[in-house]
Amino acid sequence: MKTPFPQTNRRILIVDDTPAIHADFRKILAPESGGEADLSGLEQTLFGTRQSPHLTFQLDSAYQGQEALKLVQHALDEGRPYALAFTDMRMPPGWDGLETIEKLWEVDPNLQIALCTAYSDYSWEAMAERLEFGDQLLILKKPFDTLEIRQMANALTWKWQLAQDAALKMLSLEQTIEARVHELLKVSHLLQYDSLTGLPNSTLLGDRLTQSLAACRRHDKQLVVMFLGLDRFKRINNALGHPAGDEMLKRVGQQLLACVRESDSVFRYGSDEFVVMLSDINHPQQTRSIAEKLLAAIREPQTIVGHDVSVTASVGISIYPDDGLEAIDLIKKAETAMRNAKESGPNEIGFFIEAMNQRAREQQGIESGIRQALQRHEFVLHYQPKIDLGSGRVVGAEALVRWQKPGHGWVYPSEFIPVAEDSGLIVPLSKWVLGEACRQTRDWQKAGLPPIRMSVNTSAIDFRQRLFVEGIEQVLEETGLDPVLLELEITEGVLMQNVDATMSALNRLKALGVKLAIDDFGTGYSSLSYLRRFPIDVLKIDQSFIRGLSHDSSDAALVGAIISLGKSLNLNVIAEGVETAQQLAFLRSHHCEEGQGYYFSKALPADAFARLLMTGLPGPWSAS
Repeated sequence: MKTPFPQTNRRILIVDDTPAIHADFRKILAPESGGEADLSGLEQTLFGTRQSPHLTFQLDSAYQGQEALKLVQHALDEGRPYALAFTDMRMPPGWDGLETIEKLWEVDPNLQIALCTAYSDYSWEAMAERLEFGDQLLILKKPFDTLEIRQMANALTWKWQLAQDAALKMLSLEQTIEARVHELLKVSHLLQYDSLTGLPNSTLLGDRLTQSLAACRRHDKQLVVMFLGLDRFKRINNALGHPAGDEMLKRVGQQLLACVRESDSVFRYGSDEFVVMLSDINHPQQTRSIAEKLLAAIREPQTIVGHDVSVTASVGISIYPDDGLEAIDLIKKAETAMRNAKESGPNEIGFFIEAMNQRAREQQGIESGIRQALQRHEFVLHYQPKIDLGSGRVVGAEALVRWQKPGHGWVYPSEFIPVAEDSGLIVPLSKWVLGEACRQTRDWQKAGLPPIRMSVNTSAIDFRQRLFVEGIEQVLEETGLDPVLLELEITEGVLMQNVDATMSALNRLKALGVKLAIDDFGTGYSSLSYLRRFPIDVLKIDQSFIRGLSHDSSDAALVGAIISLGKSLNLNVIAEGVETAQQLAFLRSHHCEEGQGYYFSKALPADAFARLLMTGLPGPWSAS
């Protein structure tokens, strides 16, 4: 089976000063097809043979080189270029064939040329001096016959088409390669630059710092690494939303860039952390003045989404070669100095000292200890009773985790909870606390003790877990505890993170029957709007306000207002940190429902708490 003849450009220009020559070309390349078509039809009718289609060429005529040039230019402008030109050598009085070819190729370098010449015309050497012989020029010696013309027309027009197809494929290939290169460069940029601020990221920091350290070693120079962490940046995200927080991060990056020299570099290292690398530093005092300049720039108030917002930062500094010789050591030590500076207060500057390393090692030891403690079951729960201030009865308990470390004794929660939160170990720890508290509550019920409501603290990290609600459901199902006896304590800050997702999770918990309490109320946003919006059951007044009841009138007024607010919203109000009879009297006089604190009882081991439930809670606070 023959392959169908492909569609090609068959446009041919005849350039000759003799009209008879044009007529001859038309007879050969574009004959009248009427009679021939009739004979072909008759042959097919009589003998059943199928005739192959004849090649058809589109012919245009030009009688001088100047006219040919205009036609070629016009064809290009229309997007219908000629594939081939048959050009006579001598065309008086205008240009000869060689000059015509030169002019045509200036306009259309792709045009195929068949130069018609007699033996008496230019010699081969003379033509070679005028034209560069390539694969686009063939010499057609006169006289020529029909077959020769047809073969040349077919071959050269087809060759023109192949050349164009090849050029298009090459262009497509070049575009594909270019697009691929751009894509690889884009991926490389994304891997090495922060998409929010446009600053180089921690990946590029290591590479550039290593290169700079090599230069410092060669030239005996000092280099400074500054690690900046924004202070309490989460407040902006929580109060104004993450878009506002992102805008603030971009502006901080811009401010840092504006403060450093061209020879220095600024990197975004983490969510709210930046690193500045300074070269050519000659004295530590120079370093401090630069750090103060950076902190002052960050403190500048910014208008974001219609709010005047300001943020501070703490900075830690390490110096090459005094504090380390390798990039990773200098970064770690600058970060350690920054975290130490944060503990001294916001907007602080700290230089690395070796004692900080010792503290970092201690924290690393605590983290490793937490991992082992989870595996070895070293954590235990103590339970602090919650008292109905009207009746004096125990109506609930808060589960508080304790760590009994072998060979060490009790480890205070203030020592290991922050490390657990920083390392992410708070998630498995909280899961264990929830399961153990629910299991213990159910065991007390099975033992015939009166049912109580068990409160479990929930951190922001716990709440952000993708399957948080499902985890609660699983624990309730496994332990068999009635959901109405479980109370989750969350802080105000948790509510303001990703409000839509938070609302969805709270509604699902509420549908289960789980009670929801706001812990440490009054220390965060204390917004009436979110209390109305979220499905909250309980307000816990922070103990810092309870401590001031006996000597601070503003604390007393605030506690009274919170109790009234809770009653107006039909919320149960609990005061935590009750330690004196005067505090209890105030709370009772303002009809606070429940209290919790050392005045009633410290947190007790499970067996001691069970005895308390069994015998009641004797004391002067009991209802008369």
